[in-house]
Amino acid sequence: MCGIVGYIGQGQAFPYLLNALKLLEYRGYDSSGIALYDAETGLTVSKCQGKLAKLIEKTSTLPMNGTMGIGHTRWATQGVPSDINAHPHLNGKASVAIVHNGIIANYSELKQSLVAKGINFVSETDSEVLAHLVGCYLEEGMNLKAALRKVTEVVEGSYAICVICADEPDKLMMTCHDAPLVIGLGSGGDLFCASDSMAILQYTNRVIRLKESQIAELRADGSFSLFDRENQLVSEPEVQLLSHDPLSLDKKGYKHYLLKEIHEQPAVLRSLLESHLPGGQNVSIESLDQEALKNVTGITLLGCGTAYYAALVGKYVLEHLAKIPVQVEFSSEQIQRPVLMDKDSLVIAVSQSGETADTLLAVKACLREKIKVIAITNRLESSLSTIADAGSFFLNAGAEISVAATKSFSAQLMCLYLLALKLASLRGTLPEGLLQTLQNDLRCIPQLLEQTLSRAEQYKDQILPYSGYQSFIFLGRGVNYPLAMEGALKLKELTYVQAAGYASGEMKHGPIATIDENVPTLSIIVPGELLHKTLHNCIEAKTRGAPSLGIIADGDLESAEQLDAVFSIPSIGGDLPESLRDLFTPFLAVIPLQLMAYYLAEYLGKDVDQPRNLAKSVTVE
Repeated sequence: MCGIVGYIGQGQAFPYLLNALKLLEYRGYDSSGIALYDAETGLTVSKCQGKLAKLIEKTSTLPMNGTMGIGHTRWATQGVPSDINAHPHLNGKASVAIVHNGIIANYSELKQSLVAKGINFVSETDSEVLAHLVGCYLEEGMNLKAALRKVTEVVEGSYAICVICADEPDKLMMTCHDAPLVIGLGSGGDLFCASDSMAILQYTNRVIRLKESQIAELRADGSFSLFDRENQLVSEPEVQLLSHDPLSLDKKGYKHYLLKEIHEQPAVLRSLLESHLPGGQNVSIESLDQEALKNVTGITLLGCGTAYYAALVGKYVLEHLAKIPVQVEFSSEQIQRPVLMDKDSLVIAVSQSGETADTLLAVKACLREKIKVIAITNRLESSLSTIADAGSFFLNAGAEISVAATKSFSAQLMCLYLLALKLASLRGTLPEGLLQTLQNDLRCIPQLLEQTLSRAEQYKDQILPYSGYQSFIFLGRGVNYPLAMEGALKLKELTYVQAAGYASGEMKHGPIATIDENVPTLSIIVPGELLHKTLHNCIEAKTRGAPSLGIIADGDLESAEQLDAVFSIPSIGGDLPESLRDLFTPFLAVIPLQLMAYYLAEYLGKDVDQPRNLAKSVTVE
């Protein structure tokens, strides 16, 4: 979850580190800190609780000198957010500074052994043990590289570590296990490290991704060495060239990144459609393992949070169009279970960052059982896309800065719909005429999204009267049941208000007991064979006194008459069979759900782009 950066070269490290940390705040913003080495002043550390702005203010009058340094922005896992628990951490002699992302599973055991040696701990974190271990091994006569290797042999858990030492001032060392870390090869001898390449793209697009248990030694003269887990020199490490659109980091006049990213969804989906539907120029979908697609007997979709809800929509679409049995699992739950899939099963792992720890661990377990894996991710160079042996389907959504996922969710949906159509074509499960109709309707989505977004002010006027409520219920059926859960998640993330999403038909099996005049109920009531059933469930809530809100299609006067607030969306799917009429509505219905959460959060004065306690890329279990 935390963000890590490092620099060594001929320039001043502080401005590089600070600018990089600004781009990593999405990984955590409980606290931040920087350690610098300068030949005259030695090793100095500045850190503080709170967002990076506080560190900037704290260091504004300090001489932050040094041509080598490391930085960190924290999402607290062990130890409350505080100045003391902020990284970097030092050893007892203040000669070693480390930054760490991950969780040290045997922290308690290691700490007890170090305390027994007389070492004093000052923080509540598991990370501090790393600094003391390195310090102890240095005192035993090891050099910094050997000390870091010894650390990797004794610690258990996940980690990305960068370390600098006053006794070896010309080196920056780094290693990782089950957590991402990259080397950035700058110009003029500058070298960088980061837990996310986006942080250093402003300085270089040439990166080397560390593999499991590799150790990198970056040197002040611009040279570097990479060693594998057997301490053998990697003679020709793979250098990746990354693409970067600097405009994606511009708010383009919007008040928040979140609002900008909501409005970018038509362009993102238009690009995917132009690339991947018949006649498109992008061969990504064709580069997937075609044999695995043709022979697949069952699919397991893996995801966390918003990606999980996208996967649930994907289950509905894949089963209805491709006639393939699909199960959807939280990645964190799949890790704990045996992999019971046959050799022709296929795993599709969904992760915006491609670095989600639970998803990576679940995928690795499946790969050990020889199950083919496809990745759906926004990051070409991510760990997930690297290990997915049946190929990767890229969202191409651009940088998503706001912590709450919006455009990546829509892009994940589109990838799953395109895969479903591809599999339906390969398996011959749909008549050619129906397949063509589905493709034509899919092509209409971006334009209809633009029409939906043009109603943003109407949605704002409808939702603000409900800003004082402390609990909401979201209801949906069929393909829109996962959307109800996604809507509830967005409201929770952005406003901190309690919200729950349920299948409409399940409301009377328990949740209805919580409904009264203080619990607004929002139902997704769209054309299709489930419309009247969903409307009836909405009326059941209304008769218990609940304020009734609804997302409905244009022209649905019957539903509108039953609702206290209406969020209308354009109609789509009129040429489809009744059983598929609602197939494409999630693309449109998610827009009012996102905007409702946004406008309520803005009105309530919440931090829209960086909600409390959250991080964009969850890289710990």
